[in-house]
Amino acid sequence: MINRYEGNTGRVTRLPEPQDLRPPLPPAPVTPPRPAPRPPGIPDLHRLLPELMGDLETEDLLLLLILYLMYRESGDQELLIIMGAMFLL
Repeated sequence: MINRYEGNTGRVTRLPEPQDLRPPLPPAPVTPPRPAPRPPGIPDLHRLLPELMGDLETEDLLLLLILYLMYRESGDQELLIIMGAMFLL
């Protein structure tokens, strides 16, 4: 129950909880749906990632992460150019 107070009068109105007003959810399906098959020609990311990363060290990854977060906050496209230059070095 929820107590709803009416100003400085001291009167209390008791209301039912919001979940009491909603109908119960239907039961979840027993078997999870099967994932869609992967289209041919698209490589797995965990196999492709080491090839893309090349010789990047931890410091380089941290710098790229910081630049990406700064881009997300400001929307400045120059930060994307800096990230691309850092990735190619």
